Amino acid sequence: MTERIVRRSLMIVVLVLLVTTFAPVQAAPTTSPSQQPTLAPTYRIFATRQGLVGRRTANGHIIQPRDRFVALPCWCALSPKGTDKFKVRLTYNGRSVVVPVWDVGPWNTRDDYWNPNRRYSDLPVGMPMAEAAYYHGYNGGRDEWGRRITLPNGIDIADGTFWDDLGMTNSDYVYVTFLWLGEDPGPGEAVEVGSDQFVDDTQQLNVTAPEGAITVDNTDPTFNPVGKDWYKEPCGLNGQHQWTYSTTDPTMATTAASWTAPELSPGFYEVKAYIPTCGNPATTSARYRISHEGSTTEITLDQRAAAGQWASLGIYYFGGNSDTVPSVSLSDLTGDRGMAVRFDAISWELRSDTTPPDTQIVSITRVDNGFQIQWGGVDDMTGIASYDVQVRLLPNGGWTDWKQRTTELSAWFGPHEGKQFAFRVRARDWAGNVEAWDEAATIDTTTLP
Repeated sequence: MTERIVRRSLMIVVLVLLVTTFAPVQAAPTTSPSQQPTLAPTYRIFATRQGLVGRRTANGHIIQPRDRFVALPCWCALSPKGTDKFKVRLTYNGRSVVVPVWDVGPWNTRDDYWNPNRRYSDLPVGMPMAEAAYYHGYNGGRDEWGRRITLPNGIDIADGTFWDDLGMTNSDYVYVTFLWLGEDPGPGEAVEVGSDQFVDDTQQLNVTAPEGAITVDNTDPTFNPVGKDWYKEPCGLNGQHQWTYSTTDPTMATTAASWTAPELSPGFYEVKAYIPTCGNPATTSARYRISHEGSTTEITLDQRAAAGQWASLGIYYFGGNSDTVPSVSLSDLTGDRGMAVRFDAISWELRSDTTPPDTQIVSITRVDNGFQIQWGGVDDMTGIASYDVQVRLLPNGGWTDWKQRTTELSAWFGPHEGKQFAFRVRARDWAGNVEAWDEAATIDTTTLP
């Protein structure tokens, strides 16, 4: 009897335990957390300047001088041309700006280092593959193409943003916020600069000729190209220009062109060349030859630096009695190789010169039994055509002509016969402006040893 009671008591305990264990559990009441926005992530990235004005970006944009955009090393974050579908906030030394992603690079094209599920999954999020390769020998120190990585850069910044917005002068680390991944945290304590509105290159390439100038385009009949290695790009005056590859070897120079001006009325003209912005990297040493009044002057121009500008080739006299036809010529022979030599438009702008030259006696030295006199001067526009030099016997002699309308810059005067002399000089420019004589002597021989 006693044993039965004990056994029954144990059974009741077990049943109570089983019921307690498997009874439905009521969840504790919960409160909905406030929906806080997710901020876009920010990483410290080594940045370099994009440059490459005139080149085409991965989305088809033609890079302008002082342009505003960035390049990231993944096609997955490329904005369509003219849009800011993908954009970043850049912060550097107390300045912050938002700009679109319009190009792919540097180094790699599949390195989405901002993505938690990034391609290079064995690297930390926020560390560009180029940085890991440069500092830690990742992938043998090479990019996805096998090139040796020479900088740890994970972003390229276009010139306007690099120089103007951020005030950068050299490659450096910047803070990059990837705005398509969350809310913009804003500039923080930095100064907000720039704008979210971006103008595409199609609105920046409206080229006009200088007002009042005589202009010959590469589409005009007086533009004369020779050779067969010609290419075209859709920018420049009248919406296009021609170009060819440069060479340093005269035996390989086979492509050239000339622009011939219509009849010019006599006068001084500033000759300018328009340098388009699109296409392959331009030569830094284009050699223009300007034919004017029986003479030819060669000018070397850095077309890459002059992109988007009417670049001056100098001021010359045209329209006189010379048989020289006013023209400008350019060939593929330059100081570099494999660069684009651009052929677009040349203009002749009439200039008015009303300012006379400014001259002086530069030096006087004893030579044998006389004196060697040197003189020179400058003119603001048309250049010095000739000099007049006068001399007087000290102490009371009057000024007399020694050299008239000379182009020399030095001459010997003597014999001095033990006497002392003073000298002065004036000049006339090619526009006919004549400098006034100095009342006092410019230099004399009394101070010579």
